[in-house]
Amino acid sequence: MNNIGLVLEGGGLRGAYTSGILDYFLSKKLYFKYTIGVSAGAIYSASYASRQKRRNIDIILKYLNDERYMGYKYLIKNGSYINIDFAYKKMTYELAPFDFDTFHNCDLEFKVGAFNCIKGKTEFFCKKDFKKTDDLLESLIASGSLPFFSKETVINDRVYLDGGIASPIPIMQSILDGNNKNVVILTEDEGYKKEPLKLQPLIKLYYRKYPKVADALIKRHLVYNRALKDIRELEKKGDVFVFRPSKIVVVDRLERDLSKIKSLYNLGIKDAEENYERLLKWLYKNKESIS
Repeated sequence: MNNIGLVLEGGGLRGAYTSGILDYFLSKKLYFKYTIGVSAGAIYSASYASRQKRRNIDIILKYLNDERYMGYKYLIKNGSYINIDFAYKKMTYELAPFDFDTFHNCDLEFKVGAFNCIKGKTEFFCKKDFKKTDDLLESLIASGSLPFFSKETVINDRVYLDGGIASPIPIMQSILDGNNKNVVILTEDEGYKKEPLKLQPLIKLYYRKYPKVADALIKRHLVYNRALKDIRELEKKGDVFVFRPSKIVVVDRLERDLSKIKSLYNLGIKDAEENYERLLKWLYKNKESIS
């Protein structure tokens, strides 16, 4: 679809909901021509761009509780709770091979947001930045580098963390890129409101080397709640079509309970199916072509 963006929130393993919706889109051969995401939203939408249905959920169900995937021992040893070598690199190239050819050849502008720790703002990588296969992977690693649970990712001498720190729902970037209509996938249910982080002096101490990270984390709840307000206003005007969990989400960002994750994935499929005809009407109403 031209001039319609697909905007994806992060949320760690709450992104199983996003994965369910994207897999339903793939089953219907509903392909957007622009996607933008941060953290899990970027990671899960990569498999949508490579047209690999169920890749994300299959990885979670098979490997999440594998001791090689994540744990505090990796946080202590390597500085990241997620074992980067296994969960990203070995997964991408060996255990659940990512289809780089399809990704690069599909008619899709794909954007990944990561937070620049020095400049204090989210920067977006796109296909022209992915000259090598590792370039895409590094941008996804940077975007998913959770504060406190990940070490910073360095790309071209620039230091990055989780893209959701300052741009948790990158709707405004999509609009700036020319998409006057957007489909937004949220990972929290209706009525959710983000609360301020506690122990703010400790946050400043922890990120004393990167004070703009600390400042952004302290203000994150304000940025997130403002984004939700903007999305509601755009939704009322008919400029945004929103998917959000129809039930209260009980999945944590670093959830280990596979039954909860699978239920949330199935909820994504269910919500997509129940709202699909309404989505198509919205697309046709805005006179956009469906690819």
